[in-house]
Amino acid sequence: MNPFVLIALCLAIGLVLQFSRVAGESVAARLNAYVINIALPALILYELPRLTFDSTVLLPVLVCWSVMVVTVLGVLLAARLFSLSRAVTGCLLLMLPLGNTGFVGIPLIEALVGAEGIGYAILYDQFGTFLALNTFGIAIAVGFSGGHTSVWFIAKRILSFPPFISLLLAFALLWWEYPLWLEEGFKFIAWTLVPVVMVAVGISWHLKLSRDDVAVFVAALLTFCVLKPAVALGFSTLYGGSGLAHQVVVLEAGMPAMISAGVLAMRYNLAPRLAASLVGYSLPAAIVSLFFWRFAL
Repeated sequence: MNPFVLIALCLAIGLVLQFSRVAGESVAARLNAYVINIALPALILYELPRLTFDSTVLLPVLVCWSVMVVTVLGVLLAARLFSLSRAVTGCLLLMLPLGNTGFVGIPLIEALVGAEGIGYAILYDQFGTFLALNTFGIAIAVGFSGGHTSVWFIAKRILSFPPFISLLLAFALLWWEYPLWLEEGFKFIAWTLVPVVMVAVGISWHLKLSRDDVAVFVAALLTFCVLKPAVALGFSTLYGGSGLAHQVVVLEAGMPAMISAGVLAMRYNLAPRLAASLVGYSLPAAIVSLFFWRFAL
């Protein structure tokens, strides 16, 4: 089946389940748990050994962190220039640098450039966005809400995350050629990731537009759809990126808001309505803009 048709169909199924009230947030949470604990680790163990390990494997990590640093600096500058509140600033520092490069990013990368781009997407997500969420993201959420955290808490979150464990395991097993039955098993389980993820996204997708800070909301959407991919394009060119890796890092930079970042913002009361709006509306906006970026590359 065409990847775009599969994504659209599964997203529609999720929306139907949501609006018919057949499935709610608890079902979406169970589907996400399956993806985190089973499907995504299987995908990593299947795809990473297929990646050609040359200088291009560093590109996703370098570009991801470069884009995040520039985005953070941009938010801090805008906060000062426009006198944004502490809550809005904290929300933007969580939402804008951290795109949904895993759950949504991997299916879209497969649809846009093919399965051969998944390995680069995994590196971008796990060594970039995921690490940033569990270090910088937690620090921002706690710091801007007046709380405190610990290095041990952050380390525990990172080292106990199943996809990250499978990533380390995949690197450790690069020298070993999987037996056919194991490789086929990983492949079959990995195939379930896209339909399960998109059904879960459809079930939990809510369009809640915050009437407060409308200008901030519009600027944030433009950041997701235009500015971040443009910055990634610049950094990738600067670092000598080309070919498939170059395409993947630019497209990953244009992914919508990360749901986990939105949950953190809402949990710590950092402009929760703005965070919810960005999670909901950035998804369709990013999907449209990614088509244009794909044809521009």
